[in-house]
Amino acid sequence: MARPGPLAVLVGALTISTLSGCIIGERPSLSEEPGAPGEPTGDAAIDAVLELLDSAPSARFSADFTILTRFGGIETDAEVVQLSEDRRTVTIGDVQFRLDGADRSTCNLASGDCASGVKNNRISDLQITHRFYAEEPAIRLRQDAGARTGTTDAQQTEIAGQPATCVVIPLGGGDVQYCALASGVLALIDDADVHIELTGYDASVAARDLASD
Repeated sequence: MARPGPLAVLVGALTISTLSGCIIGERPSLSEEPGAPGEPTGDAAIDAVLELLDSAPSARFSADFTILTRFGGIETDAEVVQLSEDRRTVTIGDVQFRLDGADRSTCNLASGDCASGVKNNRISDLQITHRFYAEEPAIRLRQDAGARTGTTDAQQTEIAGQPATCVVIPLGGGDVQYCALASGVLALIDDADVHIELTGYDASVAARDLASD
């Protein structure tokens, strides 16, 4: 777990064509990703986790996370409440992303100020985006599948009281671990640039849970 290079900062809605200058270090750009969502990599252990992560948009849940950005040692709490792919709130520190169909906004919970659209630049210092809990890890995992230097290790474990399917991937600078729940929600990323871990999970959510703070 010593591979350099922070997580790509995905601005806006992950427009791949604008990302040529957004990745630092050895992690490849998203334009070089080896497979689209739903496409297997050919490694059974990796594909087991990818299949779960790719299914997350259809899940209904609330989840809590801790995020450690290793560059700067920044620790941040996060919460995701999702009723469907188009109805969710993602709260990362004091920044809340509100997505309800075509209505999307980014709010500062401390000041109460909101701006139209998804403003991932508000959390750029954390090396993640509002899609950190499924889509973004799947992109990373597909990239790492193409860069692996040895045999992967499939594991089953429990994280935040939930069963999780995991894979450990050997890379040039060390190992990286990915875990996902049966619902597709990220349970763990342990990498050189970031450590994201699920701390709480509830599959029984209602529309009222989307109410803004």
